[in-house]
Amino acid sequence: MKKLLSKRWVVVTLAIIVVVLGGGFGSLQYTNQPGFCQSCHIMDPFYDSWKASAHNNVACVDCHYAPGEKYKISAKMKALNQVVLYVTGTYDTKFYAHINDASCMTSGCHGTNTPGKTMYNGKVRFDHATHYGKSARGMELRCTSCHSNNIGDQHIAADTTTCYLCHFKDRVSGSSPVSQQFCLDCHDAPTDDITVGETTFNHATYVEQKVDCQRCHIDAIEGNGDVDSNSCLQCHSRTELPTLTSERNELHKIHVTDHKVDCYQCHSEIKHGAHVTEGQVKFSCEQCHSEPHVGARELYAGTGGRGVEDMPASMYIAQVDCIGCHMEEDSESAGHMAGGNVMRPTVQGCVDCHGDFGADLYAMWAEAIASDIADTTIQVTRARTALDLADNGAEGYAEAKQKVEDAEYNLEFVRFGRGIHNYNYASELLSASRDFADEAAGLLSGGQDG
Repeated sequence: MKKLLSKRWVVVTLAIIVVVLGGGFGSLQYTNQPGFCQSCHIMDPFYDSWKASAHNNVACVDCHYAPGEKYKISAKMKALNQVVLYVTGTYDTKFYAHINDASCMTSGCHGTNTPGKTMYNGKVRFDHATHYGKSARGMELRCTSCHSNNIGDQHIAADTTTCYLCHFKDRVSGSSPVSQQFCLDCHDAPTDDITVGETTFNHATYVEQKVDCQRCHIDAIEGNGDVDSNSCLQCHSRTELPTLTSERNELHKIHVTDHKVDCYQCHSEIKHGAHVTEGQVKFSCEQCHSEPHVGARELYAGTGGRGVEDMPASMYIAQVDCIGCHMEEDSESAGHMAGGNVMRPTVQGCVDCHGDFGADLYAMWAEAIASDIADTTIQVTRARTALDLADNGAEGYAEAKQKVEDAEYNLEFVRFGRGIHNYNYASELLSASRDFADEAAGLLSGGQDG
């Protein structure tokens, strides 16, 4: 009897062991499934992003744990700790996920042989060999240094804003355009004809003449990528700040090489892209001047005159910025009472884009506008003199006074706005000034006859 009971206990014990082991194995398998990660509602956005991405056939633990790590007790204890934090409501609302490069480079995934040269999105040249594992700005790049986009269906996709920060910070300045080759290193210039307003042009001519892209696309790069000291407080306490290093290479090693911290958690954003002219373009005059020249800017935009419809310059429509023509630094301006850094216009700006014809056109416009201003000044001065001598109570005086003021306004607008900024508009404004002066003279002479 005792022998029988002993056998029963052995069977029961073995059954319990099997159930426990089976349950443990089942639990282990269950906790390895993406569905388990979604058990916490705070993971919903990340789960949805993963589900819609190209990685939706790869379990979370296959990436977020290094190869072989997910079956270790330490990994399960880490997961258990996260569950406890969630249940007790003491979890950190600032999520941090680490992905070891080895998870990406396993033979079943991307492998260690990185792709060669390729075209990202069909238009940007890229080569993993010049990025992965290489030192850049004092840090060794990891997979997630660039592949960190987890928005929508872009789970662990390349984040192009990271490219902009590395390639543009401290290297691009509005007042000192980068070379054309700087842009062509990554992407080619458009080959199709482009029509803006009534102007049609092709980039091929300007590429051949090595015209700097920023002459027209000054706003293609926006932002400076600077670091606000307050950004450190997102992770560190104020009492901790004095103990932290401020050496750039060391900071990059800690945050980028050793850990995965998104660049824009510290840096301000740098944006990049071509802009289409809509309304009045905001130019970067203030990058060279202490105060922007309102008259020149409005004349270039073809607006602000009296008695003439708006008429933007063709180069304004084509988004040619101030530095497209103002290329020569004036060293004498540094000691001037107005201060600031002044970039003088040079005919070379015309030649670079239009060849010798540009120089001839510049000379013709400059001479024509100077002559036009001289003739207009004579007529407007005569009208002003007649107005000053007239009886302010005479019939037509008020209307004549307004016309003289309009004539003087347009003349001064062209003179101080530099008519060559918009030759056609300046010519129309001066013509309108002469008409105003003639009409005023007619009104005044009519009043005198009466």
